[in-house]
Amino acid sequence: MGVLCRLITIVAFVALASSSANGEDEAAARNGAGVKLLQEGKIEAAIVEFQKAASLNPKYLPARLNLAYAYQKGHRTEEAISEYQRALELEPGNFFAHNNLGVLYDQKGRYDEAIAAFQRALESEPGNVMALKNLETAQKNKATIAQRDGEIQRLEREALQKPKDPEAAYYVARAYAAIGKKDQANEWLEKALKLGYRDFDYLKADPAFKEMRDDRDFQLLLIKNGR
Repeated sequence: MGVLCRLITIVAFVALASSSANGEDEAAARNGAGVKLLQEGKIEAAIVEFQKAASLNPKYLPARLNLAYAYQKGHRTEEAISEYQRALELEPGNFFAHNNLGVLYDQKGRYDEAIAAFQRALESEPGNVMALKNLETAQKNKATIAQRDGEIQRLEREALQKPKDPEAAYYVARAYAAIGKKDQANEWLEKALKLGYRDFDYLKADPAFKEMRDDRDFQLLLIKNGR
């Protein structure tokens, strides 16, 4: 699945807003300090300043947007989502909040919410190239996941129809392993081994299990089955 959408840098937008306050508003001053820190790559320090600005003036939209963006840059995803939602309470049609919220939803696999967010962004800025691309990517990601999940369901049905076939169970295990669902992969691999799957050379080389080979549960399964 392709890496998702580009983020819109909102620092320049907010810096302009803060300068209009002419230093008289402390919230704007804190926001301006946060912008400078963010431009210097000091994300956590910037977050503190944006938090102070938002606390001083909870309705000051630039601080809310920049705080959300800083959280996003700092990989504090849930906090970023909450802050973008607060920004949208202040300005329901804000393009930046909808677009960047859509990015976060897509990254978390919440594709319907991502698609809705990008559509709302496009209502604010019809024809925006980035939002259109983001929407297309989210729709493709949703379709890809649906296809993948459908394939896993097919493999599971086949395994249930062949309850004594170790290879059928193995195919389900490797399908889950390939997408990082280790618990399900181990569960089905254990079934395959109990049913008599013994191609350990292939199992150890199978690229689907690459990210699991050093895991304790995976190693214990091999040891338990004499490998």
